[in-house]
Amino acid sequence: MNTYSRPRQIKATRRSLLRGMSLIETMVGMVIGILVTLIIAQVWGNFENQKQRTVSGSSAQTSGLLALTGLEQDIRSAGGGLANSSAFACTNTYSYYEAGGNVVSPIPAYASTPASGSLTMVPVTITDGGAGSDALTVKRGSDLLGGIAAASVASMPATSSVVDVSSTAGFADDDMILVVESGTGNCMLMRLTQVMPGPKKLQFNPGGPTSYNPGNTFRTDNGWPSFSTGAEVVKVGQLISRSYTVNNSNTLVLTDSTVPGTPTTSVLATDIVKIKAQYGIANVGSQDVNAWVNATALTGWNTLNPVSAKRIKAIRLVIVARSAKQEAANVTNTCTNVSGNVNNGPCAWPDSVADPAPLIDLSSDPAWRQYRYRVYQTIIPMRNVIWAGV
Repeated sequence: MNTYSRPRQIKATRRSLLRGMSLIETMVGMVIGILVTLIIAQVWGNFENQKQRTVSGSSAQTSGLLALTGLEQDIRSAGGGLANSSAFACTNTYSYYEAGGNVVSPIPAYASTPASGSLTMVPVTITDGGAGSDALTVKRGSDLLGGIAAASVASMPATSSVVDVSSTAGFADDDMILVVESGTGNCMLMRLTQVMPGPKKLQFNPGGPTSYNPGNTFRTDNGWPSFSTGAEVVKVGQLISRSYTVNNSNTLVLTDSTVPGTPTTSVLATDIVKIKAQYGIANVGSQDVNAWVNATALTGWNTLNPVSAKRIKAIRLVIVARSAKQEAANVTNTCTNVSGNVNNGPCAWPDSVADPAPLIDLSSDPAWRQYRYRVYQTIIPMRNVIWAGV
């Protein structure tokens, strides 16, 4: 019996070694591998989501700051070179530009905006966007020093190319001038071709490859007006006109109408979902803001007149930037102002019943709650208007 027992044991051991891993061992190994893979995938997914949230949040912050900086710098310069408030009375501004035989009339920069009614020279106008974003138009003269207005001492016929003035001081050849008759609201833009100090005349002859001065036939055919004695002549330089709007792609677009002809557009910032603005107004004859008003029909500030335009001393602005990443769950809720108004989005700023903030409504996008937002707000004084004592 003992002679054969050991070889049999050795053969049995060899057979078990040849079998390898059992099915149960393989399945246990697979389960452990799957669990490890799932854990790694979950950790990586969380890391990637956090990275995307951080990157998109940083992008929204950058976009909001870019938009706020661009608007703030432009609004602070509004009204530069328009030191004489008589230009605010321009309800009909006649302007002309010809280059290479192509005529533009009126020049877009001198055209009125809906919010300004028929006024053409208001430094800042807000066009109410309702539930959407407001639009802002900012204007200033390129000659920031401007000049002392001169008065016409004789009537000027509709086809005249010269105006007799009380003084030619401060005027130079090639200056852009605005002839203003406050009583009628008629204004006319011309470019000086010759300043004559002796007879105290300002001449603006038509002609040349590029001209802001139309010929007599054009002025007659298009009903350009005459001007009475006492009309003011204001040096404005080239009028710079820039408009800011938010389009359907949540992009802040700058439209520059300074150069006569087709306005140029450029993207100022992306991921901007809302812009709201208010006028800071003062009492007539004062420079101190005593109220903030929305540019709506309810407040009566949806259109301006020469008196109300002079009362605007500051702009209060809120810009809402959105993170590009859409979350799987809701991360933003409604916000209720102190005034009791409910915003479908973040609040603009702390307000009161007497001074309600503009409503921020993002509900046009059904998934608005699944985004994160950055809110930027500021008050921008219109220093050129204040310094000029307008």
